[in-house]
This record gives sequence, C-alpha cells and structure tokens, in this order.
Amino acid sequence: MMLYLVRHAEALPVGGAVTRDAERVLSPAGMETAEFMGKVLARLDPTVGTVCTSPLQRAVQTAEAFAGQFARSPEVRPTESLAPAFAPQALLDELLALSRGAPVVAVGHQPDMTNFLSWLIAGAHADVAMPTGAVACVTTAADGSAAVLRWLLTPALARGLQSHR
Repeated sequence: MMLYLVRHAEALPVGGAVTRDAERVLSPAGMETAEFMGKVLARLDPTVGTVCTSPLQRAVQTAEAFAGQFARSPEVRPTESLAPAFAPQALLDELLALSRGAPVVAVGHQPDMTNFLSWLIAGAHADVAMPTGAVACVTTAADGSAAVLRWLLTPALARGLQSHR
C-alpha cells in the first residue's frame, strides 16, 4: 500500500472567537499551504483514491484542499480513527480496508502523525520532524507490515525546489 501521511496545515490559535482547540480552522497561510502541498502531491501521484481525515475542522479543511488539487478528486472521508490520540492499529486497519490498491492520504494532528509514522516504520518512537502541511510517503506490504518511509516533504522544501526550476 502507498500511504501519504499529512499533518494539517497551519491553523488559527485559540483566542478571541476561537475558544476551544476543536474550533480551530486553517489560517489564510494554512489554506494556501494546503492547496500548494495538494498540488505537489497531485503531480507526484495523481492516483490517490481516498483522503481520510481527522474530524476536526482544520484537518477536514486540509483534506479538502488536498483533494481539490487532483484531476479526479479523491473521496474525502472524516474518521474517528484519525481523531487526536487515535489508536495506530485501528487506523492502519481502516486505511488498509480503504486502499483497494489505490494510494491513500491520511490527514491528522501532532504528535499523532509522527507517532503513527514512527510506529509504522520502527515499531516504536523515532524522532521525525513533521511541520504543519508536511507530507510523508510510506509504503507497506498489503497487510500493513514492512513499512518504509520513502520521503518526507515539508512545505518549505517544496517551495525551495519549486523556485529552483
């Protein structure tokens, strides 16, 4: 299975009209980053079939921005399996069921995405920096075993590469 792990893009902080973490939405810069990184992923792998997302609004907005960049928009599926503090095995099982041979994107939060990536590739904690909007590409066997981190692309690196074209 080809899996893309995404940390949601920059969100507004709690304060003012935003009184709870769950109410946070993407900042204007975060929306721009989500659209940009979605375009990058759509160019790298236009075959993504499903974009799963945490049910929190900032992750849903990131997922929708990503999906909107593909020629054939993948289905966006909010799931409790990506809610903060999710269980890694439950998420992996859901992603495997959804894959059906097509790559899957999973949009979530920190530290969950780093923890999930670590669990997949090392079976334990590995120090992996995953800033907002970053995308990690992981391949696994059909049963989810033998996970390998193929690459991790941050928005800053993607913008830097784009400026050198």
